[in-house]
Amino acid sequence: MNITHNAADRNVQKLCIEVHKTDYIESVETALKKHRKTAQVPGFRIGNAPMGLIKRNYEKPLIAEEVNKIVSENLYGFFEKNSINIMFEPMLIEEESTIDFEKKEEFIFAFEFAVQPEFEIDFAALPLIRAFKIKASDTEIEDYITQIRKRHGDYINPETIEDDDYITAKWGDEGQGFFFIKDLTENCKDKFLGKKMEDTIHVSFNEMFTSKENLKKFLKFSDDDFDESSVGEAELIIVSIGRVNLAEMDDEFFKKAFPDGSITSVKEFEKNAAQQIELQWKQESDRKFMNDAITLLTQNSEMDLPEDFIKRYILKNNEEITEEKLNNEWKQYLESFKWQLIEGKLGKYGNIEVKIEDVKNHIRNFYYQNYFMQFNLADVEERLNQLVEEALKDKKQVKQLYDQLFDTKVMELLQSKMNIEEITGDFNQFITFMTGKKEAELRSHSVKEDRKQKTESKEGEEKPKKTRRSPAKKQSSD
Repeated sequence: MNITHNAADRNVQKLCIEVHKTDYIESVETALKKHRKTAQVPGFRIGNAPMGLIKRNYEKPLIAEEVNKIVSENLYGFFEKNSINIMFEPMLIEEESTIDFEKKEEFIFAFEFAVQPEFEIDFAALPLIRAFKIKASDTEIEDYITQIRKRHGDYINPETIEDDDYITAKWGDEGQGFFFIKDLTENCKDKFLGKKMEDTIHVSFNEMFTSKENLKKFLKFSDDDFDESSVGEAELIIVSIGRVNLAEMDDEFFKKAFPDGSITSVKEFEKNAAQQIELQWKQESDRKFMNDAITLLTQNSEMDLPEDFIKRYILKNNEEITEEKLNNEWKQYLESFKWQLIEGKLGKYGNIEVKIEDVKNHIRNFYYQNYFMQFNLADVEERLNQLVEEALKDKKQVKQLYDQLFDTKVMELLQSKMNIEEITGDFNQFITFMTGKKEAELRSHSVKEDRKQKTESKEGEEKPKKTRRSPAKKQSSD
């Protein structure tokens, strides 16, 4: 066997592997003898068929199998031995190859492959990136606590209707439905507040609810059979009034709501509520940060990509992609390839590794947080372990979790290394930050890091806070 490497072009190189008969014949003959022992050939007992007949029927496929094995091992072995990091899979150069297993005994496999470009990531030199940390507002904290108190409160049937009540009403001969007062329009809500059982209220269905979804749910219509023009007016009769009294935040409430004893006071409850709310929104702010970070890194990382090779590779391996479509979307493709290379480099730079224990812990925490929070962890440990083992059987899901956890570790690395200006505000201010509608306002309200007193806006809301940190400059030796 002979291997020839042509590295005249730094980006796209060639490798030619010549396979001679002496490279494969011994293995093929061994395979033929083994095959003869078990081959079922008409007219012969198993193991007694003539070797010539066995060769005629099986030699060519066995040669093809053995030669392909030899080529694959030597191709990737060459890359490993010479520390060549390739992009994509090598492509066979058909016009320079000689592969005819029916007529030839000597074979030539010519490949071209793209070498990953050399580039550096200088965190200190990167432009500033703005990141938003969402802080739970007082209203969100209050709403969160109210929901928990409702969950552990008492259900009653009050005499008169108030804002948070649940109403069942009937109309006509067969009409009956239920709704929450909070889902009504302001005009319609006024008609119901203060009313009692058996009271009658005249309503126009199309003007009753703040959303058509609530109207369809009340009238029990599906999307297909709902006709807005066919729902008119009616006299609604109050059938029942339901209300959940909020549980008192005493020792008994905290024992029921948090049996693990993690929260035993109103102050701890408020702190936990803020943490849970901010955790819910963190995924949105993290997504925004990563999108911006990817754009910043791809735009500021100089690398010489073999664009012609990449285009040919895509067209050869994706029949549904036309050359026109590829050219129209080439910028997006190129940015994606650049990010894959950067992400790989970041993984090596930060020694990022996802272990099976990381995946198990992620699955265990998911089930506990979403289904078993009301139990002590020790009491449900065995059940959690069963759920983890069951989830690990889904190989596709496990692969997705590996990727997800790897992405999270990459994000944490970037958050520790990039030059970040952090803005703190509630979710509404985050939406403003996302849309950029009030960018100038956000830029104008810089707050010093050590400032303790809150700055109040005209509406009485805290303005977004901005802090600046440049960890990359502090860790220039990394």
